[in-house]
Amino acid sequence: MPAAGATLDSGEADLLTQVNAFRAANGLPTLVVSDTLTNAAKWMATDMSVKDYFSHTSLDGRTPTQRMADAGYPAFQNWAGEDLAAGYTSAKDVLGGWINSPAHLAVLKNPEYHAIGIGRAYSAGSQWKWYWAADFGGAIDRATTASAFDLGYHSSFSAQSPDPTLAPGQTTTLVLALNNTGYRGWYAGSPGQSAFIGTADPLDGPRTDVASGWLSLNRPATTTTAYVGPGQTGWFSFAIKAPSTPGTYRLSVRGVIDGVTWLEDAGVYWTITVR
Repeated sequence: MPAAGATLDSGEADLLTQVNAFRAANGLPTLVVSDTLTNAAKWMATDMSVKDYFSHTSLDGRTPTQRMADAGYPAFQNWAGEDLAAGYTSAKDVLGGWINSPAHLAVLKNPEYHAIGIGRAYSAGSQWKWYWAADFGGAIDRATTASAFDLGYHSSFSAQSPDPTLAPGQTTTLVLALNNTGYRGWYAGSPGQSAFIGTADPLDGPRTDVASGWLSLNRPATTTTAYVGPGQTGWFSFAIKAPSTPGTYRLSVRGVIDGVTWLEDAGVYWTITVR
């Protein structure tokens, strides 16, 4: 099982299962998920997808060993290696490609490896769409790295529309802007990489009183653009309908990458006055 803090999405977890099954069939040790190697692998997969390249040397000039070390793994003191793939949509095809490549197969079958980190990322505007990275290491470091793991999804408040005053049954549009302060992009429509705003206080509470045309009763909207890269601002726009009873209503929201993590709580809310 992954070490505490090492979160793999379904495709990454599938690749882990298949890699370990392949190694077991070849009499090799099972690989344990390392938080630091996972951090390095997710960073690399995302960097390739966002910047549209495919190479073991990232565009900032770092080698796989250097990236692993920068993520906190003792790569220079242990065995370290990397397998990459691009263009494959399934873990099965990724593993098949590696098995059919002598250089990648040598990494898969190296008995010195005991730890692994896996990452994948998608970019519709890139050449290969899907990018996969697996970083391998000779030492199991999970006991010392769980607290350092970062999923790469973060946000900060940028702007919001003013509090509305409405007549009973009247509708209006609210707008929120969040800065992408993480190292992973937000891709609308891509599971595990799409940014939404969800209801807050309480989290995921259904808002039958004000929802109007939302994605669901606790998901007002996703980003208005297909991609929001690191350092860019994502905009969310959605409608509300005033309740039939006059009064004051509070709508709190928070950014979320569904199935992965809630984004930072910026304390965003609107006071809706109905009269």
